[in-house]
Amino acid sequence: MKIGRGVRKGCCLSPILFNLYSECLTREALEGFGDFKIGGQIIHTVKYADDHVLLSKKETVLQDMIDKLFEIGRCYGMEMNVEKNKSNENFKTTIPSKNYDRP
Repeated sequence: MKIGRGVRKGCCLSPILFNLYSECLTREALEGFGDFKIGGQIIHTVKYADDHVLLSKKETVLQDMIDKLFEIGRCYGMEMNVEKNKSNENFKTTIPSKNYDRP
């Protein structure tokens, strides 16, 4: 039996598997980053469905987080939409510093 990627559309396991996969990717990518604290806890991300909000006090750190997330995401076989990649600090747009076109 050959096992491939994915689950059937509408499968109840789909969101659970995506969340596990996404959590592992995010933890690996953002390890060592963190200057945003709430109640003494370092907070890297806020997640909703398949959206991630990265949190940082400095735009340079935020850009480094984005770069690392894209790099590790590729290792996990995940493609991320560069067009949806934005920074909400004063509603400025952050352009990725590296070329993220498909290899």
